[in-house]
Amino acid sequence: MEIANGIHSIPAGPNKFMGMYAPNVYLVAGRKGALIDSGYFDGEATEARLEYLRNIAPLRLSHILVTHPHPDHIGGCLEIREATGAGITIHSTGAANLGSYGITADKLVDDGDVLDLGGIRLEVIYTPGHTRDSTCFFIRESGILFTGDHIVGFGTSVIDEPGGDVTQYIDSLKRLLTLPVGLICPGHGPEIREPERKIKELIAHRLEREQQILSCLGKRSMRVNDLVSDIYPELDPRLAELARKQIRAHLNKLVRDGKAVLSGAHYSSAGHRV
Repeated sequence: MEIANGIHSIPAGPNKFMGMYAPNVYLVAGRKGALIDSGYFDGEATEARLEYLRNIAPLRLSHILVTHPHPDHIGGCLEIREATGAGITIHSTGAANLGSYGITADKLVDDGDVLDLGGIRLEVIYTPGHTRDSTCFFIRESGILFTGDHIVGFGTSVIDEPGGDVTQYIDSLKRLLTLPVGLICPGHGPEIREPERKIKELIAHRLEREQQILSCLGKRSMRVNDLVSDIYPELDPRLAELARKQIRAHLNKLVRDGKAVLSGAHYSSAGHRV
C-alpha cells in the first residue's frame, strides 16, 4: 500500500518466529524506483513483490538498496535484479558481508551520497551500531527516513555483536536527532510518527541498560550468562543468543570506557558504583 506520496510498503512474506514483525520492504517511486531491502529468501514472497512492482506502471526500478546484509533484508534481491535490471546498492562497508551470501553489489555508496530517482532524492546516512554496515536512507524534502534495523517500530534493535557496537549505535542515534525527520519507516514493525521521541527513548534505554549491568558488576564478578539471567529473568529461550549478544556488546563498551574489567570469562566493576 502507499503510506506516503510515492512511498509504498510491500508485503515481505510471513515469518514463524517474528510473526507480525516480518521485515518491511519499501518502494520509493519517483520517475525511477528504488526498493529498500527485499525481505526473506522465499520464492513465493519474492514473486509477490515482483507482481506488486509490475502493477506500478510506468516505473523502472533502478536500485535495490540494502540497509544491511542480514538474511531477512536481502532475500530475493538476485531474482529481483534479474527480473527488473535494478542494481543492488549497499554502503561500501557492507560489500564483503553481502558477498558472503553470494551476492555482488552493482553500486557502492558512502555517507552523504545522494541517489536521484527523478523527483525524489535519497540521501545515504551511514549509521553503524546495529551492525558495522548499517545504513539509513533519507528523503530530506519530505523528512522520511528509512532505518532498516537501526530503528525498529517495536522495542529496540539488537546490537549484533561482534560487528555491532553500542557506542556507535548511540552516536548514530544522536546524529539522526540533527536531521529534520518527520516519519520513520523501520525495518520491522509499524511506521514511527513521533521520531524524536522514539530516538530519545532508544538512547535512554541503552544508557539505562549500561547502568543496570554496572550495578550487577558492582556486587560481584559475573559471566555473560550470569548477567543474562539477572537482567532477563523471564527470557523466551529462543531469544537467549540475542540477549547474550546484547550483553556482550554493552560489556565491550564498558571495558573500553574503563568501567569494567575482563578476567578470563568473568567481568567485574572497575570501581564504579551505581
